[in-house]
Amino acid sequence: MRISTLFLAGALLTGSATTARAQAYTDPGSYNNAIVAEQLIMQKKCLRYISKSAHSENERKIEARRQDVVAQNKASLAKISHLPGFQGNTEFRDRAKAAFQQMLSVYSADYQKVNSLAVGRSKSLEAMQRYFDALEAAEQKLKVAGDSVEVAQQRFAARFKMTVTEDRETRKMNEVIRQVSEVNAYQHRIFLAYFRLERANAQLTDGLNAQDAKAFEAARLALETETDKTLAELDAIPAFRGKDTQYRDAVRDYAKFYVIWSGNQFKKMTELLEQKDHLTKVDADAFNGYIAAYNKQNHKLLEAYNNAGNTFQATYIPVFND
Repeated sequence: MRISTLFLAGALLTGSATTARAQAYTDPGSYNNAIVAEQLIMQKKCLRYISKSAHSENERKIEARRQDVVAQNKASLAKISHLPGFQGNTEFRDRAKAAFQQMLSVYSADYQKVNSLAVGRSKSLEAMQRYFDALEAAEQKLKVAGDSVEVAQQRFAARFKMTVTEDRETRKMNEVIRQVSEVNAYQHRIFLAYFRLERANAQLTDGLNAQDAKAFEAARLALETETDKTLAELDAIPAFRGKDTQYRDAVRDYAKFYVIWSGNQFKKMTELLEQKDHLTKVDADAFNGYIAAYNKQNHKLLEAYNNAGNTFQATYIPVFND
C-alpha cells in the first residue's frame, strides 16, 4: 500500500457570456474558457498522476506521470503568459498564471523535498511526521493557488455580467480531488498510529536478536508506553465518513495484541533471557514457543492491516485514466 497521493486543488468552472461569442476573445465567455481549458488539461494530468500513485507500486510509471504533469504545466503556463488582458482586466489571467507557476514549483521542487524525506521517513516517528508535513504543505500550496484563481474568476464574471457554471466533467474531477484530500488526511493519521507501534517493535526485535535481557526489557516497557499512546490516538479518530472502521480497527487490533504480549509473554521472555546461559530444555522450548506464537499472530495482524489499507485506498480513491 502506498502512503501518499499528491493532488491539485481548486474548482474549475466554465462560463457563458451574455453577448455572442467572437474571435480574439472579444467576449468574456471565450476569454474565460481559454483559461479554464488549460486548467482542465492540467487537472486531468494531475488526476492521472494521483490515480497511478494510489493504485500502483511501479515507481517508474509513477515518476513518468509526474514528469507528464511538469511538461504540461510548462506548456500551459506559456499559453497563459501570452494571453492579453481582457478589456483592461488582467487579474484573472495573472491569478491563473501565478497558480500555474506555483504548481510548477510544487511539482518540480516541493515534491523533490517530499521524495527526499520519503527515503529516510522510516527512521523515526519524527521523520515520518516531517514527511507527512512536507506532503501536506505542498498540497496546501496547490489549494491556495487554486482558490485564488476561483476568486479572481468570480470577480471577472461579476464585472462582465457573465454566468458561471460547473459542467459535468469538471464536477467529476473536483469530486475526485475532494475525495483524495479526505482520504489522505485520514490515512496519514491512521498510518502514524501504526508506525508508532512498528518503531517500538523494531527496538524489541533488536533486543531479542542481541539476546540482551536489559535491552529487551527496556524495549518492552517502551512498547507498553507507545501502545497506550497509539490506542489513545485511535480513540480520537472517528470512523471514516461515520461508518467505515476497518482500516482504523486493523491498527487497534494490532495495538491490543501488543497490550497482551507486553504484559504477559514478553515479560516471561525477559525472565528467560536473563537466564539464557542456564536454560533447561523445557525453558528453551517455552522461549521458542513464544517466538513461534508471536510470529504467527503478528503475521496475521499485519496481513489484516495491509489488506485493510489497500481496500481503504482502492475503495475511496477512484481510478482515473481519462
